[in-house]
Amino acid sequence: MHVQISGFLMTAFADGEYLLSDEVVDHVERVIEELRSNQSVVTPAVVDRVRTHICKGQAERTRMLIELATGTMRAERLGKRQHGWLFTNQMAEQSTHPDIAAYHAQAFSGREHVLEICTGAALDALALSRVAARVTSYEADPLIHACSAGNLRRAGALNVTCLNERWTGQHAPEADAVWADPSRREQQQRKRSAAEYEPPLVSIPNTPLVGIKVGPGDIVDAPEYTSEYIGFGRECRERILWRGRPETTTMVVLLNGSGPWPGETRYAPGRQPGALGNGPGPWPGEAFIIEPHNALIASGLLTQFFEEHNMRPLDPRIGYGIADHEPPASPWYTSYRILHMEDGASERRMQDRIYEYGWGADTVIKKRGWDKDPEAVRSRLTFVEGGQPGVIIVARVGEGHVTVYGEKIL
Repeated sequence: MHVQISGFLMTAFADGEYLLSDEVVDHVERVIEELRSNQSVVTPAVVDRVRTHICKGQAERTRMLIELATGTMRAERLGKRQHGWLFTNQMAEQSTHPDIAAYHAQAFSGREHVLEICTGAALDALALSRVAARVTSYEADPLIHACSAGNLRRAGALNVTCLNERWTGQHAPEADAVWADPSRREQQQRKRSAAEYEPPLVSIPNTPLVGIKVGPGDIVDAPEYTSEYIGFGRECRERILWRGRPETTTMVVLLNGSGPWPGETRYAPGRQPGALGNGPGPWPGEAFIIEPHNALIASGLLTQFFEEHNMRPLDPRIGYGIADHEPPASPWYTSYRILHMEDGASERRMQDRIYEYGWGADTVIKKRGWDKDPEAVRSRLTFVEGGQPGVIIVARVGEGHVTVYGEKIL
């Protein structure tokens, strides 16, 4: 593996090669033990023990090891930690989940040379190394670069070349595919427009296959790309811009995320949208309120989805749908049988309904387009001891709100 360590690292951490070693992993584990024995709080006493017993008085290395220990613990809580892998807090927060990285990499199977722009924690680089002949990865931040290079070395990813360079789009090596994860933050502030990404999208080479990770809700003016929204568990984790894949329309993919649904589930609209009903009622017989998966909401495909499943929106601006038939179990939505629906949102009426239905403390309160905090509302309500859970949904409809009382369809 070709690894470059900048002069900054050599100065700040005394020995840049240390971050590539196995020794640093042992030291980080020892710091993690110190933190866990202190309820994960970085106290002056913890810092002193690390500096004295692990870092031999080196203040810069002490700070670095504490950062790596807290970041690695954070990655473990997020389900991202790999054996022998180290993270800063930034790497832990912004890196791809390993299961999602493995899914991305499938598109690059058999490629001769993948160019990766922005290495990050190197979880994508590792996944790419397992399906492509070789990978060249660029990372501007010297600490992140050194950590990710060490992670890849310890994982045996010998076909990855790690470069501590800012990607400029100039002097790009020949490649037949690109994977990019441009920075979408500046001084802890999220950039919501792709025009502000670093590096900018216009710097991405036009190879036969290009995949770019962007924010699910970001403003992206890139008509030459198609979008794929990735759901993981109940969250919309990612939006990928693709160029060179056979899919020509927006697609949503749900990955397992430790949920009950195996493998991956795909959705792309099967037909053009048609006319749908407006508003929540009336409806014949039973009715059900549908809470779509967040990835489906983010994709903008709800109109098509509702039509294809004989449902209609509660309000065109709100993600909930209405069905007059009991929907089958699906990873694409959660459904609730409607017991009662009323105009407005009144805590007094909520309290009356809780007593009427005998609902207990596990009752869920949800909202869309309502300015109240559900947990604050909950704190002011009284529930029936030992009662069954229900659901209370407050949603904007037109210029007002409706409150729906229901029970979850299991």
